[in-house]
Amino acid sequence: MKDYFKSPPFFITIGILVLVSVIVYFSKDKYYVEYTDASQIKIVNKWELPRILEEVSGISYLDNERIACVQDEVGDVFIFNLVSKTIEKKINFSKNDDFEGLATVENKAYLLRSDGEIFKIDDITVENPKIEKLNSSLSYEYNFEGLCYDKKHNRLLLAAKESGPDKDKNFKPVFEFSLTTNKLNKTPVFKLNYDNPIFEGLESAGSARVFRTSEIKIHPTTGDIYMLDGVIGKLLILNSNWEAKDLYVFNPSDFPQPEGITFSPKGKMFISNEGEWNPANILEVELQGPPKDKSKIEEDSINKL
Repeated sequence: MKDYFKSPPFFITIGILVLVSVIVYFSKDKYYVEYTDASQIKIVNKWELPRILEEVSGISYLDNERIACVQDEVGDVFIFNLVSKTIEKKINFSKNDDFEGLATVENKAYLLRSDGEIFKIDDITVENPKIEKLNSSLSYEYNFEGLCYDKKHNRLLLAAKESGPDKDKNFKPVFEFSLTTNKLNKTPVFKLNYDNPIFEGLESAGSARVFRTSEIKIHPTTGDIYMLDGVIGKLLILNSNWEAKDLYVFNPSDFPQPEGITFSPKGKMFISNEGEWNPANILEVELQGPPKDKSKIEEDSINKL
């Protein structure tokens, strides 16, 4: 055994381990954050998803028992039953591709591809629904990931993960697609600026990495706009005028890769996470008031001593 530690296989093994460590170190984000106090984020329920939804990228609430899901490699909508914890229906709308967003309007479903193309399923309750492709004519460089229905303005909102073809832009755009005219407004309806004061205190504040949008949804009762970051899990809440209100930074042990968010009509919130070492899941989440800042957390800790 002692001779093994002097043999070529031993040194080859050590070399491989060092190489892997170096690759991991330089490929990961050099990004460290203070997670929002766990008492402010309550996980009420958890559903593990089947393997086909390991890369779940968008969800939309249907009723008390069902949530529609899409995953980013398959051109199908999956109807997941929260009671039986199984997929009860699958609806094909396209060949396999990179699908990131899902929004439902009554029985209709809209799917967002990462290049900005939108697919419409006329009725998800029937066996052979009509499928229509809505051309957004936007650059694939935006890398779209978020899609939601804005009932007040009868439009879809498309949120980009990247700045788009102009790399000098210091914001992530949100575009609008009118469901009245079936036309896209190529001027962003909102620009999430990197230097927004809500990001103060984060190491990447002021850079493109501070927020990489993975989803967008509108709260049904407050009208607030909820945006997710799936890379370093965050939840940004803005009011109906697009003014930032709160920022929650998730602990990755609970939210490893939050990619989807949806609400029940009464405001129950559900967040989906892609699978990594564990199965993908859907979480029912309650926010316990606005997040405490670091100084408040430290003050509370001192008071408990």
